[in-house]
Amino acid sequence: MFMRGPHDPIRIERAEGAWLYTSDGHKILDAGAGAVVINIGQGRKEIAEVAARAIGKLDYVVPVWTTEERERLVERLTRWTPAGLSRFFFTSGGSEAVEAALKFSILYHKVRGKESKNKIIGRKPSYHGNSLAALSVGGSSRRADYESVLIDWPKIDTCYCYRCPWGKTYPECDIDCAQALEKEILNQGADTIAAFIAEPMMGSSGGVYPPVKEYWPMLREICDRYDVLLIADEVMTGFGRTGRRFAVDHWDVTPDILIGGKGLTGGYMPMGMIAVKETMVEEVERGKADFMFYTYSSHPVACAVADEVLAIMEHERLVERAAEVGARLGATLKEELSGHPMVGDIRGTGMFWGVELVHDKLTRVPFAPEKKVTNRVLGAAVRRGLFFYPASGMAGKAGGDAMMITPPFTIGDAEIEYIIRNARGALDEIYPSL
Repeated sequence: MFMRGPHDPIRIERAEGAWLYTSDGHKILDAGAGAVVINIGQGRKEIAEVAARAIGKLDYVVPVWTTEERERLVERLTRWTPAGLSRFFFTSGGSEAVEAALKFSILYHKVRGKESKNKIIGRKPSYHGNSLAALSVGGSSRRADYESVLIDWPKIDTCYCYRCPWGKTYPECDIDCAQALEKEILNQGADTIAAFIAEPMMGSSGGVYPPVKEYWPMLREICDRYDVLLIADEVMTGFGRTGRRFAVDHWDVTPDILIGGKGLTGGYMPMGMIAVKETMVEEVERGKADFMFYTYSSHPVACAVADEVLAIMEHERLVERAAEVGARLGATLKEELSGHPMVGDIRGTGMFWGVELVHDKLTRVPFAPEKKVTNRVLGAAVRRGLFFYPASGMAGKAGGDAMMITPPFTIGDAEIEYIIRNARGALDEIYPSL
């Protein structure tokens, strides 16, 4: 390991479906799908065969050239993304894809003679990746060690329902959050703002927060009014995770740029992407601007794997399954865990659920960050053979901890029962010590 922690890392020997098998003979149900990545489950022989054929045929080409694998993936993606988002730029992962989206936004305005539009508005809290630019546009505790070198881009508050920064109640707080974007655009000057970026449903920085139905349509209208690009970061929520192909589909909103990753290859290869409106790319082309590729952009093996992952999703109707089985998962989480003394809100949709952990159930006051409650509960869960994706580090008044229950789409009722039983056991173990 690059930086060693206080404990030796668990060594995983192999994986199958939603299960991880350790070198010391134990097995762990991966209810986090890794880092919310493994949509189709692990150990799919058809993916291994596709990868072997691809690497046996073609190892690498410079990304300015094309391949059959890339063309096939682009053709399939045009059937997945919202209408009009038909130009695709491929990267090695989500952070690179966020970086590409930010750079393209600034470049797009530049070729239109609007060089002053060079700021990106983000939200707090939020997380968009680990590069310096991605950290700059995000608003999470992961910025802390790099604040001195980050870009000073503006932020707006994100709603937390009962933790609304305006003291409003749900859903009015979401509407105020949308209006906060307009206020910040006017405060900064519309001629300085290139884009606004947000996750359609907040992930690790909030422990899953679906907005009310009015929120994203309002964002779309505000961005249109001030010639600001709307960027939907769907690295975590995309490719079926919320029970729709993309989370923005829940509100029939088409962003100008959609960022994808994680589920694009289901964890079988590192890959990310941005999908951009055709008309916008054509305008940049007319301006003869250069948009530099990454070394591993459009890697032929990654393209072949992504195409096969999406083909499996289609053939097995896994997006529909995520919606159907995810509804049962969410209902069971609420039924079995909502009464626990350290559980606050339980929210989500599809295979994307957050269980909030609170110090006071009545007021939902969060635990102090130094207690590291999420990590302690995670440790107890792993000892029981269950992994969930941790969400914590929401600094300030928003503060808090949450368990993200985001399993592969292929799980069934037996796995749901296993998740609930062992999550409850982990909470019961940790609660007396708090």
